[in-house]
Amino acid sequence: MIKQFKIIYTLVVLAFVTSCQKVIELELNEADTFIVIEGEVNKDSLVHTIVITESKKFSSNNDFSNVSGAIVTISDDQNNLEILTETSTGVYKTNSFLGQEGRTYTLSVLVNGKEYIATSVMPSQVILEQVLFISDEFGGDGGKSAVPFRYDPEGVQNNYKFDVSVSRFEKNNGWEKDSAIIIQNDDFADGVYTQQPIFGTLGAFKAKDTCRVSMMCIDKNVYKYFFSLSQNGPGGAATPANPVSNFSNGALGYFSAQTKQLFEIVVPE
Repeated sequence: MIKQFKIIYTLVVLAFVTSCQKVIELELNEADTFIVIEGEVNKDSLVHTIVITESKKFSSNNDFSNVSGAIVTISDDQNNLEILTETSTGVYKTNSFLGQEGRTYTLSVLVNGKEYIATSVMPSQVILEQVLFISDEFGGDGGKSAVPFRYDPEGVQNNYKFDVSVSRFEKNNGWEKDSAIIIQNDDFADGVYTQQPIFGTLGAFKAKDTCRVSMMCIDKNVYKYFFSLSQNGPGGAATPANPVSNFSNGALGYFSAQTKQLFEIVVPE
């Protein structure tokens, strides 16, 4: 009888607990807004673009507002300097500022009485010799993966970022850009020919597709930014947080002085 009583008592308690629902009101902090600056200086280019937006509070939508009226300057360690022109709302461009390897570039943004500064060193260019295609062992549908082929200089820390687009032969829908953050470094490939496939959101490429692969050589701080940003994406193990920016004064975003090389190739059969 005692055992039966304990069982009945336990069932009654469980029924009572599960039938009571307490409404918990979460106090979500309305975070301050932040200035977001994204820009690049590319080797051998005279025109460079800086985009300035403002983040929204938690309760707002995800459409960032472009910031107009900022004073934006780019300079280098050879005392070259240019004030950028605002060509459209929040978009600022140089007219004739030459990007060169080995130089240190500084971006200054003055907006609402606050100055944000970032520096970036343009690395020496690593030559992208060709883009190969190998069978995609994961897809199982006869597709192929792109492999940027290059020699990584020995004894130098090299960091790479890739932009990939495809024009599908069968669909003929124009260019589709890969939305993934695709980065590599030479931690395990220093001083060797590198044939590491790149994977993104586009999936495998098919024969006769046209593929564009841009390889950027970026400095260590910019690599850290994109690495930390990638950890907040799908599959990232870390708790979402602001990526590590190279800007001062709490601005988000990045400034990269970089080399850039583009390959466009038809995927072989």
